Amino acid sequence: MLHDIALLSPMIILLFGALFTLVVDPFLPTATPRRFWGPFGALISGAAVLATAALWVSGNHEMQTPAFAAHLSASRLSLFFTALTAVCALLTHLSSPAFMDEQDHGFGEFYALLHFAAFGMAVMVAAESLITLFIGLEIMSLSVYVLAAFKRTSLASVEAGLKYFIMGSVASAMLLYGMAFLYGIAGGTTYVEIQRALVVPKPGLDLWLGLAVVLTMGAFLFKVAAVPFHMWAPDAYEGAPTPVAGFMSAGVKAAAFGALLKVLYAALAGGAIDSLHLSMPKMLATFAVVTMTVGNIAALRQTNAKRILGFSAIAHAGYLLLGCVAWVPDGGLGDHYHVAGAAVPFYLVGYALASLAVFAALSVVGKGGQELTGQAQLAGLGRRYPLAGAVLTLGLLSLAGVPPTLGFFGKLELLHEVLRAGDQYVPHAVLLVLNSVVAAYYYLRITVWVYMKPEGKVEREYIRDRSLTWSMSLAALAILCVGILPSRLMRMAAFAGGAVRPQVARAHLDHQLEVAGLKPPVVKAAATEAVLPR
Repeated sequence: MLHDIALLSPMIILLFGALFTLVVDPFLPTATPRRFWGPFGALISGAAVLATAALWVSGNHEMQTPAFAAHLSASRLSLFFTALTAVCALLTHLSSPAFMDEQDHGFGEFYALLHFAAFGMAVMVAAESLITLFIGLEIMSLSVYVLAAFKRTSLASVEAGLKYFIMGSVASAMLLYGMAFLYGIAGGTTYVEIQRALVVPKPGLDLWLGLAVVLTMGAFLFKVAAVPFHMWAPDAYEGAPTPVAGFMSAGVKAAAFGALLKVLYAALAGGAIDSLHLSMPKMLATFAVVTMTVGNIAALRQTNAKRILGFSAIAHAGYLLLGCVAWVPDGGLGDHYHVAGAAVPFYLVGYALASLAVFAALSVVGKGGQELTGQAQLAGLGRRYPLAGAVLTLGLLSLAGVPPTLGFFGKLELLHEVLRAGDQYVPHAVLLVLNSVVAAYYYLRITVWVYMKPEGKVEREYIRDRSLTWSMSLAALAILCVGILPSRLMRMAAFAGGAVRPQVARAHLDHQLEVAGLKPPVVKAAATEAVLPR
């Protein structure tokens, strides 16, 4: 029991930060500034990152208690995405205090909600059952709904939170409906039990399995802002407080794709899935191409930087969906079983850092509690606040995929793995390159506003704060340093992708394949059988 609790220490640290902030803040004098919660939250998130790193370097760990093993894992995929979401929380905590105070909304519960959201993300990526996945998803979603609407005096912020909440509720209902079908098919909710039921096709279940796949994938398409479930994203990004928009862009997308990889490769895999009339890889590739094209074309017409980044997030969801079909064979399990490659985890690191850097830089401009992120309002930012202008430009170049930034190597690795997956994806890869060229136009257009447009007569103020400076600087240094030396992160991403199916689940699936006569029996240790669901 203690061993398993130690493996869950990163998410326990995040939960402690949320509860501590929530309990202590009401007892502080009303006149006390709440800025210190930002550095405190960053410290807690940093501790979660260090705990994750310690677990990573100490080797692969398997849960020993059946109750834990059936619902949570500390695989390297889980650790990788837990660390990434904790980094997103850390940088958001640093970029928020001065901005929220300037907006007159610097309340302690804001920082508690950031921790709750990060905790929910960690639960999502560590989940090994549909129940745990849904609990983590709802903890994250409810927290982010409130964060998006946190500027209660702003109609745009309230509208953003309301739209996100309504669409998110529909997506949650779709996910629950899909889970109900999967439970009916598998007789259980754990990924291992679902895989067991999908080893071979069963007569009469194609319709129900198809409905389960469509509903479950539809819910994930909403969470990653993919077409046709995408229109909430620009409005939510524009109306939400700028640091929250960065957290939504980076953290929510990272957690959603981390959970999607596990559902695709650790649950919805097997002969029954491959026998469906609707091919899962082809479906994802089609949604990917449509999503990236719609996102980039719509972004061309926008004049507000946050709205541009909202449509940009849709386009990047398309790139990442295409990366989800770039699988690697899972050795020893047969033709129906694969693991994720390095492309999606690696790409998400670059995307998250660039998004956080851009939104942190945008949060420095304001006037009288108003956010100023329009074309005319950003003019001259590079001259008035050189650090913010440089960080904004660097983040945009990384999102565009310009070398030597981390975003360039992310796109390169994504293209490499997609092309390696098969010749049928060559047209999709070509469209990805063409879309990246289109995206470069609107990213560079923002840079033109910042450095080359006359300032005009727009009144504005610039937030200069040490915490915000640290947030921008750390994100920018990570984009450059990891971009110059990306090989270590690539290897870590490859290890993470290969661990999408925990060892105990692999052992159980191996046994099921032998029982079904799909592979010859092999001699293996029986020690892992004790913690498997029956």
